[in-house]
Amino acid sequence: MSRSLGHTPDPAPQGNLCWLPTREDTSLIFESSGEAMFVTGLDGRILSLNPVAQQLVGRHQDVVGAQFHEVVGCLASAEASYCGCPLEHTLRTGEVTMISSHQWIRADGVGIEIAATFWPRSRGPEPVGAIVVCRDLAVERETEENIQRVARLAEDAPNPIVEFDEDGVMLYANTAMVELLNRGASVQGRVEAVFPPNLMDVLKHCLESQQPTVRLEHRVEDRVLAWSFFPLGASKQVRVYGTDITADVELRRAKEAAEESARAKAIFLATMSHELRTPMNGVLGCTQLLQDTSLTDQQRQLLETMHRSAESLLVLVNDILDFSKIEAGKMSLEVADVELQPLIADVMTLTSEAAKKKGLLVQVQLAPDIPAVLRGDPVRLRQILFNLVGNAVKFTEKGWVHVSVKAVPSRQENSDTIVLQWTIKDSGIGITADQQTRLFGAYAQAEESTARRFGGTGLGLMICCQLVELMGGAMMVESEPGKGSSFTYFTNLLPGIQRAIPAESVRPSLGATADRTTPLRILVVDDNEINQVVACKFLQKLGYQVEVARNGREAVDSIAHATYDAVLMDCEMPVMNGYEATQEIRRQEQDATRHLPIIALTGHASSEDEQKCRQAGMDEVVTKPITLPTLRAKLDRLLTVPH
Repeated sequence: MSRSLGHTPDPAPQGNLCWLPTREDTSLIFESSGEAMFVTGLDGRILSLNPVAQQLVGRHQDVVGAQFHEVVGCLASAEASYCGCPLEHTLRTGEVTMISSHQWIRADGVGIEIAATFWPRSRGPEPVGAIVVCRDLAVERETEENIQRVARLAEDAPNPIVEFDEDGVMLYANTAMVELLNRGASVQGRVEAVFPPNLMDVLKHCLESQQPTVRLEHRVEDRVLAWSFFPLGASKQVRVYGTDITADVELRRAKEAAEESARAKAIFLATMSHELRTPMNGVLGCTQLLQDTSLTDQQRQLLETMHRSAESLLVLVNDILDFSKIEAGKMSLEVADVELQPLIADVMTLTSEAAKKKGLLVQVQLAPDIPAVLRGDPVRLRQILFNLVGNAVKFTEKGWVHVSVKAVPSRQENSDTIVLQWTIKDSGIGITADQQTRLFGAYAQAEESTARRFGGTGLGLMICCQLVELMGGAMMVESEPGKGSSFTYFTNLLPGIQRAIPAESVRPSLGATADRTTPLRILVVDDNEINQVVACKFLQKLGYQVEVARNGREAVDSIAHATYDAVLMDCEMPVMNGYEATQEIRRQEQDATRHLPIIALTGHASSEDEQKCRQAGMDEVVTKPITLPTLRAKLDRLLTVPH
């Protein structure tokens, strides 16, 4: 396809350093050029074209012999000093002619924008045609558009973008950065006002390490900006992006404030629990002791009223603490042996007096196929049942209360889980459908008059519902006003563990052994005089000899100089608290063979506090207020086997 491009000069003389291309060289340049090249004769017809030119006009089209102007249709630009076809102008005048942009509709209908340069060809002094060099502007236009797009992105970005050189000189700033520098009286164009004070150190570190530095926070008037620094390779420049994180900072501070408030609330509730349980320990302890003394009927009635009031206050404290745990997501269940029959009997005993006063018939139906011993949380199971039976008695003036428990199939295949269905029915005042929708919410009671008439916090059912859900079950209610209510809930329990009865478990308690010549000695460690009196009276009633220490330091000193069979250790005391005292006692026991039983006395009721006591080395935990049966059981268990 290629033809002669012009006169081939004679070879250069030997020794001449001037290089002149040969015909082969010229042909190679023509064929390998990255520009589209057309060779024309004096009549403007295309004599040859290189591969790039063939691709430009379309590989399917053979244009050799066609008029270049008819193929491309180029015309002079408006600024040119001539009119018509630039190729004809070059052929006529022998001048190099250029057009910077020409919109060309190719034969196949594709639009192409080209730039073209027209070079005259000659053989000696005679013109023989022209060479047209065309460049497709599509790639250049796309590159320009990309550059402009990137520039617009930077300029239109809502956040500031800036570039620095190694000396901290600002080389570029987008519109948002300019606006930031013009913002407020405290800025007024000062770069140091909008960047962290260690700006130069950050730039230096970025350039030396070639690693970015991100999210350096800096307040600019009422905004907080996070600056991120990115080194730009060998250019020794750093590009900096700013992000407005004012909303994030406010949200973070609000979250921190909420968490701090929650911590303060938890501390407050724990403190209040401890402070309330301490005087209640005195009230309940003294009323228990007084009940065993000689009293008139009126005195006994007043004493029982006082005892019930203190117990109601204790229920209120427990409800508030449970609610705070649920709100904080810290409510958890224990796993221990559960004996359903005595558990239910215990709840019936606790509610029997109130039911008897109203003349209510209370019935219990326990399915015979339920195992005698299961695994679960006996304390929480008792709490749920006690709350629901107590409510049934409270809201039933006459009639009956019926409690039934049966096993139902588990929905989980190949599971050892035992699902129990608990139902508490009554013939009480009932609940409307609208009231039922709010019944399991916090502080919810059927209506305001209910709280005034029957009392209560309105937290009990909500806590029970949460506990049931923790046990993998659900709670529901069916009721009509005046026709009573039926509460049904499901709990998932595990089969009981078969244990061999250890020989020592049948041995008599040392504290109850009749043939002892001297009573066991118990050291009571408590800084509160009322708690000292209650604990001492209880222990003396159980037949123990008692001594008192007012703080942990006195307890450690007493144990170093005397022998005791057990210690009742308060946890919160001045000078040395119960945890520290127990740890010191255990440290001194390391070289001894005897282990001194220590029972913690605490006003804190959470499982975390119990764990803290056991980690300190205490053997048992008794939560205030102390009851005589609980104290007897703890001491009997610890003193059954000699330590």
